[in-house]
Amino acid sequence: MAGWVLTAAIVAACGCNSMNGHVNNQVGMWDYRQGNYVAARVQFNRAVADDPLNASFVYNLACAIKRTGDPVVAEQTYRHAIQLDPSHQPSYHGLASLMNEEGRQVEALQLISAWGAAQPRLPGALIELAWIERQNGDSLASEQALYRALALDPGNPIATAQLGQLYQQTGQTERAMAMYQRSLRGNWMQPDVQSRLAALRESNGFGGATPSVIAANPGSFPIAAYPSTTVPTVAVAPPTWPTVTSQRNDDPAHL
Repeated sequence: MAGWVLTAAIVAACGCNSMNGHVNNQVGMWDYRQGNYVAARVQFNRAVADDPLNASFVYNLACAIKRTGDPVVAEQTYRHAIQLDPSHQPSYHGLASLMNEEGRQVEALQLISAWGAAQPRLPGALIELAWIERQNGDSLASEQALYRALALDPGNPIATAQLGQLYQQTGQTERAMAMYQRSLRGNWMQPDVQSRLAALRESNGFGGATPSVIAANPGSFPIAAYPSTTVPTVAVAPPTWPTVTSQRNDDPAHL
């Protein structure tokens, strides 16, 4: 009987800590949205203390640390989140973005390439590879990575949104619109994608009409050369990153 009571007490305590962690994380996200990065860092630190194995909490902490001007510790924290969850796309994106901003493009590409090689069936790794290739100016490699991601996950809204932006930038309006529509079918809550689609329709006289290119079969499109936006679950807005998805480079993960 005593052993059962002790076990129940431990489970209850863990549940309480997890709940506290989510509360602190939510408060931290609110502070982050207001630009109060020091306060957000405190709250995310508390969330991690309550739930130290939660990679998203650790990632959020890394974002706030970066915003408070401590890139070395931010990098360490991103890496810790990846250790906790080797598939955590926001953390890879955050770390690669940090490296790029510091002029470490080769390291960023190596980081994402190694992740993709370790988990070749993971669409998120291919989406990040597409983003980093695009950052490095390799448009064709970026597009090919996005198509490989869609081969694994045909309805992925981030991959289709990024393809839409690529087509838009190269003047392939109907393809861009088709991809944006497909992305919104997968996830309607993407304001950037909605606005881009609306602007294309208006500027090209489509109105409410559906473009003739059907986005249901991306494999039917030839690979088009062209010169991002982390990650996967978003709070302040996955990746958008420097592109049109629903997550920016430094956005905490929504939980």
